[in-house]
Amino acid sequence: MTKLSTACLGVTLSVLATASHAQRLVLSSPDGKGRLQEIVELPLSEVRSHLKSIEHISAENAATHEILPTQVYKTPEGNDQVLIAVQMPASGQLAIDFIHDFGQVGGKPLVFGREAQERKDDFAWENQYVTYRVYGPALETTGEITSGIDLWSKRVPNLVIDSFYKHDAEGQRTHNPKLSYHVDDGVGLDSYLVGPSRGCGGTGILSGGKLWVSKNYTHLKMLSSGPVRFAFELTYAPWNANGIEVTETKRIVLDAGTHLNRITSTFTYVGNTALNPAVGLPIREGGDYHPLEGRMLSVWSIPQNPAAGRIATGVVASPTQPASTTQLDDQALMVYAVHSGQSFTYYAGSGWSKGDMPTQAAWDAYLQQTFEQLQHPLHHEWER
Repeated sequence: MTKLSTACLGVTLSVLATASHAQRLVLSSPDGKGRLQEIVELPLSEVRSHLKSIEHISAENAATHEILPTQVYKTPEGNDQVLIAVQMPASGQLAIDFIHDFGQVGGKPLVFGREAQERKDDFAWENQYVTYRVYGPALETTGEITSGIDLWSKRVPNLVIDSFYKHDAEGQRTHNPKLSYHVDDGVGLDSYLVGPSRGCGGTGILSGGKLWVSKNYTHLKMLSSGPVRFAFELTYAPWNANGIEVTETKRIVLDAGTHLNRITSTFTYVGNTALNPAVGLPIREGGDYHPLEGRMLSVWSIPQNPAAGRIATGVVASPTQPASTTQLDDQALMVYAVHSGQSFTYYAGSGWSKGDMPTQAAWDAYLQQTFEQLQHPLHHEWER
């Protein structure tokens, strides 16, 4: 498991102020063990109630004095949060001190994303370990039509969107195929074919033994650009789902240190009938599909260039929402039952055999541990 960078942005809270030290926050694992990297979400109102005298604070590991990546996240619903990226030690307990600090502002972001005008209206986003993209209306006019989620593979904890597009554009300008982002340059490459599939966790409506899917997204709304959380919403134009006209809004959140997007999808339509939205992963020829405990999907695929190793994709259901797994033709599906306006949340992402997921067993273990952590969130308490 790779370590999360701690040379990151300290959080700035605008509260009244002059003291130089604040209270201590103690995190504990329910099972007393270490965990995968994760983001602690604290209500901003709660943090303010404990740190009344601090104007500028940073969160630090009390044992090592390392600054922890932190962000104030302004949610669309107004229940703003303080996010802290943590790696729980094997002891299952972590103490965090909040210190007076002006020196961390301007630290290195751990997430990034943008519209890529180099390729019409690609929208790409990433953290240190994974990169994803979706396709907009300008690309739809060229015949590149899909509401699936594309992915790039990388083996180093870098943000690569700008460099990949820059090198690819230079390769096209100079007719140098070695600069294409479809060629592994030692950092990674694009060797995943989305096509009409759901890619890495796209959705559709399962009805009459068929998956009914939308075209490219029509509207994008940014919610957060980091440094710890990247979040945005996509809206899809109405489409026919076996006789019912549906629309979809997706909220996609990618945090630092994880392989998985947290995706909340909402379908709207006229009528009281329950529909079955499904989250999909394509199963390519030669690939291996594992349904895990009926709550996870794991696919181990051969990429477009077989020399590029193996690409892992996965879906993890939220523990609080009923779901089932099935296979339809060449796609693994996580299936839900919802009414119009009712949201459901799932986690979808990827790994690479030439990165930090060398085997499908390692990927399966990652998905299972993620599900267990969602079932058993961290406890926290404040100490003076």
